[in-house]
Amino acid sequence: MDSLHVIKSFLLLLLLLIIVSIDLPRTTSSNSEPKVITIDVSQAQKLLDSGYTFLDVRTVEEFEKGHVDLEKVLNVPYWLYTPQGQENNPNFLKHVSSLCNQTDHLVVGCKSGVRSLYATKVLVSSGFNNVKNMDGGYIAWVDKRFPVKVEHKELKYDEL
Repeated sequence: MDSLHVIKSFLLLLLLLIIVSIDLPRTTSSNSEPKVITIDVSQAQKLLDSGYTFLDVRTVEEFEKGHVDLEKVLNVPYWLYTPQGQENNPNFLKHVSSLCNQTDHLVVGCKSGVRSLYATKVLVSSGFNNVKNMDGGYIAWVDKRFPVKVEHKELKYDEL
């Protein structure tokens, strides 16, 4: 019985050492990554109502199907769909920089909060100081029944 206890203790200690030694994902507050502030959609709506600009990083097609209905809304895709698959938009930072100053107050959103987190990290690490990531994205915005807008596109004859 005593040796069984020793073996259990040894295995528990070994398990703890393995867990501690695993390289777990780092939070956005680590020294090597930019500090990203993530807010929920209710907080985002308050900031947007106070004058923040909403930066929607979904594709143009996603944006046109519906987006937050605000006066200050920009659409700059972070990911693009290409024949090779989904890729980062190589002009993302350049495009945002042409539309916004590094001191502008931005809320960044996407469909669910994943792309916007990556996009926010890029912006913060590039010197944008007043950027917040909207957790839950457009899905959470719609779930809260906040105002949305759908772009109406005129169809050409060959698209009918």
